[in-house]
Amino acid sequence: MSSNLKSFRVRASKTVLYFGVGALKNIESFLQRFRRVYIVTSRSAARVSGSFQDVVSIVKSLGISYEFFDGVTPNPAASMINFVSEKVWRFGAEAVIAIGGGSVIDSAKAISVVSHCGGFVEDYVRGSRDVCGSIPVIAVNLTHGTGSEVNRYAVVTLENPKTKYGLASDSIYPVISVDDPKYLVTLPMNQTLYTAFDAFYHALEAACGVDSSPYIVAIAEEAVRNIVSWLPKAIENPKNIEARYWLLYASMLAGIAIDNSRAHIIHAIENVLSGINTSLPHGSGLSMLGPSAVKHLYRVAPEPLHRLLRYIDSQLEPLPEHADKAAQAVKKFHKTMGFNENLKMYGFSEADADRVVDTVVNYLSYSLKLSPLEPSRELLKEIYLSALNF
Repeated sequence: MSSNLKSFRVRASKTVLYFGVGALKNIESFLQRFRRVYIVTSRSAARVSGSFQDVVSIVKSLGISYEFFDGVTPNPAASMINFVSEKVWRFGAEAVIAIGGGSVIDSAKAISVVSHCGGFVEDYVRGSRDVCGSIPVIAVNLTHGTGSEVNRYAVVTLENPKTKYGLASDSIYPVISVDDPKYLVTLPMNQTLYTAFDAFYHALEAACGVDSSPYIVAIAEEAVRNIVSWLPKAIENPKNIEARYWLLYASMLAGIAIDNSRAHIIHAIENVLSGINTSLPHGSGLSMLGPSAVKHLYRVAPEPLHRLLRYIDSQLEPLPEHADKAAQAVKKFHKTMGFNENLKMYGFSEADADRVVDTVVNYLSYSLKLSPLEPSRELLKEIYLSALNF
C-alpha cells in the first residue's frame, strides 16, 4: 500500500469525517455515549465488505444494545423508510448507524427524522411538516459516488407520482462519517462505474450551477481530475486500494460540492427515471443523460466546465462553440470506461417522453431553477430521447 494514502479528518459543515484505511476505529469514542443503536444496511454489501462485522464488533465491545435492518434497496421507497422508522422508535434507539452507499445513508437520514419527529417521511419531503430535529446518524460509506456522508440531503422514492424527491435539512448531516477505502475493494464492477459517474456528475453540475463559486469549481475540478486518473486503475484491478482511496476522495469532494451548489438538470431528469423504474441504477441513468445535457450546459457555462472536462479531452477550449465536442468527450469517456447502457434496456421508450417531462416540470422545478440555463420542455425531451440510444 502506498505511503501516500494518508489518514485524515475533515470537518464538513456539521459532519466530522474520518478518511483512510482503518478509519472505522474512530467511531468508538463517539459511540460510548449511547446505550441503544440501530444499524441500517442493505442485504449483502456490508457483510461482503466486512464492514458490518467490524461495526457490530465495536458496538458489542462497548456493551451497546443494537438491532438492525438489512433490507434497504436502491432508490429507497417511502414505505420502507416509514416501516423502519417505527422499528427504530419502538426500540428506543439513540443513534442510527448506516453501513452502505447512498441509498442506505439517505435512508438512515430520513429514518432519523421520522423516528424522532413522528409522522411519515412524505410529510417532510412534501413540506407539510417541518423537520424538528433527528437522532444522530453515523455513516460508514461503502461507495465512491454518493457524497451523502458529507451533505444534508436524503433522496426518497414516493409513489404518487412515482419519482424521487430530495429531503434537505441541516438536521440530517451525519454527525460522524467514515470513508475507508478497504471496504470498497469488493465493490462490483458495475457499481464501480455507476458510483464513480455519480460523483462525476455531482462535480459537473455543482461547478456550473447558479450557486457555484470559485471554491466549488476548485473542489469539483479536483474531484473530476481524480476520477479520470483513477477509475481506469480500479477497473483494471478492483482490489487496487490506492485507486479506491482516490476515487473515494473524489466522491467526498463532489459531495461537499453539491452540499454548497446543488445538482440540477441531469439529476432532476434521472430522479424521475429511477423513480419510475427503481431497478435503474442512479449513476447509470445520469451517464445516459449526461452527454446531451453537457452539450447545452457547456454553451452557457464553458469556463467552469472546461476546468473539469479538459481532463478527458485536452483539446477542449472554454468556448461555447466547443459544446458539441465537450458532449462527445463525455460520452467517449463513459464508453471507454466500459459503460454501454441505454434507457431502452430498462423498459423506457419514446412514448414515455411526455410523462417524464411532465413529472420533471411539475414536481422537480426547484432543481431546474438551479441550472445555468432555463430548460424548456423541448430541451428536457431532447435530453431524455438521447438516452434511449446511448
